[in-house]
Amino acid sequence: PRRHKLCVSGLPQERKIPKIEDIRTQFINCAAMETHFAWHKYITGKKEAQEELKGGKIPDDFLRSMKYTFGDYRDIFFGTDISSCGKIKNASNTIKSKLVDITKNQKGDKLIEDNEKHKEWWEKHGHEIWRGMLCALTKDVKEIHKETEIENTYSYENLKKPTNGTPSLEDFAKKPQFLRW
Repeated sequence: PRRHKLCVSGLPQERKIPKIEDIRTQFINCAAMETHFAWHKYITGKKEAQEELKGGKIPDDFLRSMKYTFGDYRDIFFGTDISSCGKIKNASNTIKSKLVDITKNQKGDKLIEDNEKHKEWWEKHGHEIWRGMLCALTKDVKEIHKETEIENTYSYENLKKPTNGTPSLEDFAKKPQFLRW
């Protein structure tokens, strides 16, 4: 049910993705918008959450929700989403066809496996999607040093390392969707 309201507005529209760079841009934009609206919904009636963020800390339960969202976008990208939402399926198919077209043009007749293209793209751009989510979240943090503190503390690089039995961000996102629920 959570995914039916997930922001994928720019992903299934082929005219918005004429080049491979546009896949990256649309994912960053969608993930940032989703984070922005999720945060505003989350803080309704939770003044302490806004203060916690201004103090340089993302509330644990919101950070968890961001990780789920990151995993959702990863599933959409890899075409492993198990929901029946038509917008999401359409987005996955559009991305897959663009990667195939672009790879065909770049590599000629030598095609590589779809999964390899996806892995290569995600390794190159997954961290940028996460950073877009952090930027959207910290947009209202007025103190630059607190914004920087949040971006450094919760950076993709820092969350790549498992801590206290918690899986890394990427390991969490790689888990099959039904195990994350």
